[in-house]
Amino acid sequence: MKGTVGVLGVGLIGGSIGLSARRAGAHVIGADCDPSALEAALARGAIDAAIETEELYRQADVVAIATHLESTLDELKRLACKRLTLQSTLVLDVSSVKSPVVAAAAGLKNFVATHPMAGSERNGILAARAGLFDDAPWAYVPTGDASLDERACKFIRSCGGIPFPVSAAEHDRAVALTSHVPAIVASRYKALLRGSEPDARRLCGPVARELLRVADMNPAMWSAILRANAHNVAPHLRQLAHDLESAADRISADGAERYPEVALKRRS
Repeated sequence: MKGTVGVLGVGLIGGSIGLSARRAGAHVIGADCDPSALEAALARGAIDAAIETEELYRQADVVAIATHLESTLDELKRLACKRLTLQSTLVLDVSSVKSPVVAAAAGLKNFVATHPMAGSERNGILAARAGLFDDAPWAYVPTGDASLDERACKFIRSCGGIPFPVSAAEHDRAVALTSHVPAIVASRYKALLRGSEPDARRLCGPVARELLRVADMNPAMWSAILRANAHNVAPHLRQLAHDLESAADRISADGAERYPEVALKRRS
């Protein structure tokens, strides 16, 4: 990949974009509100240079906004309000919810809403890696401009991802079930385990360990995501809660039938 890639926000995803873009041959510049994050990104080799945010849009051929959802929305609104002329700069985001992003970017030239389906329970630049997106689906919301969409797809492929076109509404409905609900389940399981017997954690099997791994994700980041997609997440949680209650009732009934002495003890 030739040209210059700009990364706004050099955490896990932004840093991984920088590393994958550099792997593909791009010159990568980065901006972040945290100077220490920029220093770490330079040391990690995720960016070639640290610059101010405004210069990012002037110098880069592609800018990836890789900040948390609320910061991404603020940045898109800022760009739209300023009616910033991006010339030929392609701008994309990587947020986990797409409908509010598309709304915030209304009228913004050369913007494509995207979401790489890759990540980690770890946060920050030290968790970034060049192969994070390799062979992973990378959703994008078609703009209606075939040329612009192809530019976004080309960038996605250069980072190792597999472009996947989907509307913003369809994306948000899907990830509510495939990403957001599992994150909540993992969080609640971790809380349940925390209140259990002291030895329980030492006896965790692979499924429990995976749930605990997922539960260690950034709570501040997830709070914003879940607020933005609550209307899609809540029905799945209610259905899951109903199914779990039914499962508990069946297990309790089976136990009483097979071991009546247990049921008698419970009633006493």
